[in-house]
Amino acid sequence: MERRSIGLIGHGRWGTNIAKTLQTFEDVNLVIIEKGAPMPDHLDGVCIATPSATHAEIALPFIEKGIATFIEKPMTTSVADAERLRDAALKSGALVHVGHIRLYNPAFLKIVEILPMLGEIKSILCEGMNNNPRTDSSVLWDWLPHDLSMALTLFGKEPESVQAWTVGEPLATLAITKYQFGAGTLMSVMSWQSPTKRKMMTIVGEKGSILFDDTAERKLTLKIGEEISYPDYSKEMPLTLELRAFVDAITQKSKSTKSLDTGVAIVKLIARAEASSKKES
Repeated sequence: MERRSIGLIGHGRWGTNIAKTLQTFEDVNLVIIEKGAPMPDHLDGVCIATPSATHAEIALPFIEKGIATFIEKPMTTSVADAERLRDAALKSGALVHVGHIRLYNPAFLKIVEILPMLGEIKSILCEGMNNNPRTDSSVLWDWLPHDLSMALTLFGKEPESVQAWTVGEPLATLAITKYQFGAGTLMSVMSWQSPTKRKMMTIVGEKGSILFDDTAERKLTLKIGEEISYPDYSKEMPLTLELRAFVDAITQKSKSTKSLDTGVAIVKLIARAEASSKKES
């Protein structure tokens, strides 16, 4: 079995989770890269789990060298930086995977599978709350990458319009956003001021609804007419599935730009929400 050398930059809570997960892969040799250290030789890929505002600066040298790069969400915190990374990746041919982990949650994958049962989607309500304020970006950059990555998948297109309202200066700690996808609406309520953690999505369609409560033991509740059921889903860890997909893409020499394109699109949509919030205030 050929082993892939995967570097890791960022050793906080999430970086630690990535390290522990990669260490379970028999085909991966994990290389810890300390802050400010030179780029190691012979890397097949690198994972970046540093504060959001530093992603572009850290990722760019690896992408320019054509090294497959995994960047935790959000890809960047500015449109200019996202486009800079995209242009570098297209020039070098580097694979770029943005860590939108909800797309690899087995419960969400089950939603995608059974979504036709709901008919046309009318609305999606996302609620993301905790008591974990950050100092490098607003609550929009913390929670919207989750909501938007799932909504783009479920609606199958980008929204036409956005409105946003925020509370908190200089960084918003509470926000409400509304994205319009044709006849369908995504509403997101996010806060760093909640004493309890909340990660919920309610999808309402013509024929029924699905509740996805990511903090519950039974994550999915499906209602069609008067019938309520609790769909089964795999119990695999989302991060394991996501990192497995990244390593497999390296092995297969994938040239897919799907994750890169999604990452850039989400940065642009969050920037639009920020601009809207300033108009609404």
